[in-house]
Order: sequence, then C-alpha cells, then structure tokens
Amino acid sequence: MWYRLSRRESDYCIECSRDGVNFKQMRICHMYKGEKEIQFGIYACSPEDSSFEATFSNMEITECKWLEHK
Repeated sequence: MWYRLSRRESDYCIECSRDGVNFKQMRICHMYKGEKEIQFGIYACSPEDSSFEATFSNMEITECKWLEHK
C-alpha cells in the first residue's frame, strides 16, 4: 500500500494507492498556522489487543503532486 501526503500552504491532502500509480483521496484538511515548517511521521496500530511488527519503506520527499483545480 502506498500513501501520499501533499501540502499547499496550510492545506493538506492524504491519498492512498494499491499500485503506487493511481492514488485516491482519503482526506483533505486545513491546519491553522500550518504553512510554515512542520514535522510529521508515520505509525501503525491495531484495533485489537495484539502486537506486531510493521515495516515502512521507500519513503521520499518530492515536490507537491496534489493537482490544483483549474
């Protein structure tokens, strides 16, 4: 599964993809005073009382891929 976080000033778009090519929007949000430098991370959790190991790979920082409405 691929996830993508894109940002335009204080607006953020989170998308997911099964193939890394075709992304579908999960959520768009606006963060008050979110236009400056931010810190973020990823995590995995289970809704059940269990433990597991999660591996994240191929993380990269690129230019914004969130297409603007015209």
